[in-house]
Amino acid sequence: MGLRIRLVEPRPAGHNVYDRALLPRLGLPLMAKMLAESGHDVRIYCEILAPVDLDDLLGADLVGISSTTATAPAAYRLADLLSTAGVPVVLGGPHVSFCADEALGHAHYVVRGEGEQTIGELVACLEEGRPFEEVRGLSFLASDGESHHNPARPRCTQEEFERLPIPDLSLIEGHRRMTTKPLMTQWGCPFDCEFCSVIAMFSRAVRHRRTDQVLAELEGLAAERVFFYDDNFVVNKARTTELLRSMRVADLTPMWSAQVRADAALCSLSRPEVDHEFLTLMRQSGCQMVMIGIEAITDEGLAQIGKHQSVAAVEQSVGAFHDHDIAVHGMFVAGLDTDTA
Repeated sequence: MGLRIRLVEPRPAGHNVYDRALLPRLGLPLMAKMLAESGHDVRIYCEILAPVDLDDLLGADLVGISSTTATAPAAYRLADLLSTAGVPVVLGGPHVSFCADEALGHAHYVVRGEGEQTIGELVACLEEGRPFEEVRGLSFLASDGESHHNPARPRCTQEEFERLPIPDLSLIEGHRRMTTKPLMTQWGCPFDCEFCSVIAMFSRAVRHRRTDQVLAELEGLAAERVFFYDDNFVVNKARTTELLRSMRVADLTPMWSAQVRADAALCSLSRPEVDHEFLTLMRQSGCQMVMIGIEAITDEGLAQIGKHQSVAAVEQSVGAFHDHDIAVHGMFVAGLDTDTA
């Protein structure tokens, strides 16, 4: 018959950019789609879009809660409430992937790292009464109350990544409130910035969707605005160029924004002149804004974190984006060792 599964993305405390953008993260819609295809009753509560129905959660066979560091306190409070009421809870996401023992103080299970296969195997174990020891990437509380951490699950391969279904945003309560739709074309980043959790979570091995898959997802979203959730949208400029040209040919050019390195505006690290052809293509395909990890405002700070860029190159890139009518949203890390008051 399948299990009654409810998934939750808590709202972070305070004010943040998602208050305005109303963008859910895509891990839960991906997992929900896969679980629904396996015959389970799945719904998602993303608190920036709709309030959590606590009565619905209390009647679930399993509640999954996705947590970043910003949402960990809210995730733990909800997990405590549900666990006390006897509802099995699994925590996932970047925070608990790195703090599994901490998370097991609040939940029965923790999914570490890329969790799309792990959650499916956990649910199969619960449904069939099988032991959990063989589920890679899973941490759980053993019958004696001790924490048990199964071996890590290998990163999904390029072939496995291509086989993943399109995340089902319609499974999110309040999904019609989204005016900008999220889409992710790749996982991982080849760079090695010291402060970044992306490579620890998704590795430096970049796996990407084929162009035809991205076009199919864009067509299905039928959105006027799209945010590409890729941590680094322009990893391989030839691949990105093919995608943007194909978007134009297919007339799938919503207004879009994405996260990129500053040097995406340049021909290459070895050819640091402005890539006007690429920037023109970005604008013609619908790009309105790029989110750039500028991080530090001194060359010493950039060198310390392994950013492999200079302040002068960042200034050149920002000016180039502006020259092509593309807005820039800068992101910074405050409090580096080289920073002064």
